[in-house]
Amino acid sequence: MFLFERIGPFFDAADAGGGGGNGGGEAWAAPEGLPAEFAGTTADETLSKLLPAFNDVNGRVEGLRTKLAQMPARPETADAYSFEADDKLKPWLGDLKDNPAWDHARKAAFEAGLSQDQLQKFIGGVYGPMADAGMLSTPFDPAAEVKSFMTASGMDRTAATTALQNTEAFANGLGAQLKGVPESMKADVQALLVSMTDTAAGNFLLQSLSGRLSENGIRVSGEGGSQGELTDEDVKRLHTDPRIDPRNRSHPDPDKRFDEDLRRRYDAACSRVK
Repeated sequence: MFLFERIGPFFDAADAGGGGGNGGGEAWAAPEGLPAEFAGTTADETLSKLLPAFNDVNGRVEGLRTKLAQMPARPETADAYSFEADDKLKPWLGDLKDNPAWDHARKAAFEAGLSQDQLQKFIGGVYGPMADAGMLSTPFDPAAEVKSFMTASGMDRTAATTALQNTEAFANGLGAQLKGVPESMKADVQALLVSMTDTAAGNFLLQSLSGRLSENGIRVSGEGGSQGELTDEDVKRLHTDPRIDPRNRSHPDPDKRFDEDLRRRYDAACSRVK
């Protein structure tokens, strides 16, 4: 309608004449700024050119209004978004409620005006092909790691539980005793060592490291005392270990002081091999 407002009245009563002419007054002129293709020699001619253009524009606008009205709207709040992972993505995206990244994703989707359906398709469209291409790291599964450890070590659940607890104690003790680590990095180094106990491979690595240190007479404080039965080789190494000698209760070196639990295990092993 703005086009007609710019044109103004095509004639007034004072100039009224027959046939849409100028009625004997001044010649009719199109409003300033009207595109040349819409200008006619009379008001009626100009109107006849404008009406089809107006009808076309009005039809397009109405179609756009209808399309916008039918488009899915974003939820009222970012917290209202949800995501249902299919079987392929469940290992990675099956439970997002405790994932901080999910909060950021919902806020970004809300600011972008995405609907629930659009967010669902977007996440699936991004992560689905990545899962197919093997670009996503294997999800951490504690139960699977314990099962792998039991299978590889040949231990039952009770023995495996004890071994894993001892490995965690060793990791904590080793982190506390390491020298040369800058104060600003100690927490990160400690966390890295303990994180190795999350996997079967990491536990075997720490156990192997613990064994090598023991072979060299180095004891890491914090290691679990109940570490299972000693092997014959363990017993041979312990024959000269100061930690089994009660006379070393006050040894100046903490790693060489008498270890009552180790002596008990040593005695039990000696009794077994007699």
